[in-house]
Amino acid sequence: MWDFDDWPDVAPTEILPGMFVGGTADEDYIGSPAAEGHYAFNHPYDVVLTLFADAQPVPWGVTELRYGFPDDEVQDHWAINCLAVAHFGFTAWHAGSPVLVRCQQGVNRSGFVAALMLLFNGYSAEGAIALLRERRGPAMLNNESLELWLVQEAASRVQPRVHGA
Repeated sequence: MWDFDDWPDVAPTEILPGMFVGGTADEDYIGSPAAEGHYAFNHPYDVVLTLFADAQPVPWGVTELRYGFPDDEVQDHWAINCLAVAHFGFTAWHAGSPVLVRCQQGVNRSGFVAALMLLFNGYSAEGAIALLRERRGPAMLNNESLELWLVQEAASRVQPRVHGA
């Protein structure tokens, strides 16, 4: 069991320049009133990958790709969809757009997709997991099924787009 002191806050953490991982604040759930400035075009991210179905949509002027999936045992059909989401995010990030990958807490689902983005960038699964834990905290990817899929399956399904990372 994880000590809650190891869990990061939901606020985004920069993993690499322009690549952020975060969660969803309690006041940012669907059904909550939109935050002040929600309709302003001054959001810090160009692209947001939302992996938590109950998160508020992002403000205007931000590209959002939403794919909710459970923080549970990996199912191949949603892992394949996560690869597509990660590739979308990687492409935007690699082109220079700041990208936020977010889920509920910013630990497992967002860690899984961010790790896949790092694999597209040339990282090994182990290197990607280590970087996420170093930058965001030791609780990252504490869902052993997600970590195992990254280590055992991801390399055969991801063709890195950048080498030498």
